[in-house]
Amino acid sequence: MSDHELLEVLLYYVIPRKNTNPIAHSLLYAFGDLDRLFSASAEEIEKVAGVGKKTAEFIRLVSLICECRDHNLRSSRSLNNFSEVRKFLNIRFSQAEREIAEIYFLGDGARLLCAKTFEEGCSFGVGFDAKVLNSLLGTVKPKSIIIAHNHPSGVSSPSENDDMAVGKIIDICNLNGVIFSDSVIFVSEKDIFSYYHSGRLQKLKLERK
Repeated sequence: MSDHELLEVLLYYVIPRKNTNPIAHSLLYAFGDLDRLFSASAEEIEKVAGVGKKTAEFIRLVSLICECRDHNLRSSRSLNNFSEVRKFLNIRFSQAEREIAEIYFLGDGARLLCAKTFEEGCSFGVGFDAKVLNSLLGTVKPKSIIIAHNHPSGVSSPSENDDMAVGKIIDICNLNGVIFSDSVIFVSEKDIFSYYHSGRLQKLKLERK
């Protein structure tokens, strides 16, 4: 099947009982190909004629799920202790120049299922998208998650926004029956703040179930 035929079929699930061929062509004309379409934000997709907010959010969610399920992101890596987490964060964040927030979805034995970058260029609290996380938890079905972000400022201490974001994520994990393992802040390989190991989760009375 061609790109526009694949997109036409995909759109049918969110726009039933309507000819989705013209919309598929409009989207590909606007973005050039499927890769660029799936890299676009929901707001950018919604600007295309004939595409409403619901359809734009559906396309964006599909792209996020595909990215999370991508074979290249799969790994036999296990994040079952802080030493392994420290090594992994150094790989993910050591070259980052801007603030990046990530969520690591873990299976049995804390095996890494996939890693999802949520936002770049803003704080984790601002960049956090509860709706997308809730959908991804239901799709990936991890046993547990670890959230992580870096502080290019060089200060590893968590901010009030960080605390608020952790609280929201724990609530969503509890609703989905997923274990919240930790929230970590990376400054350097030797300077990593852990909510769990520092006792901050208990101090803030954030309940992990």
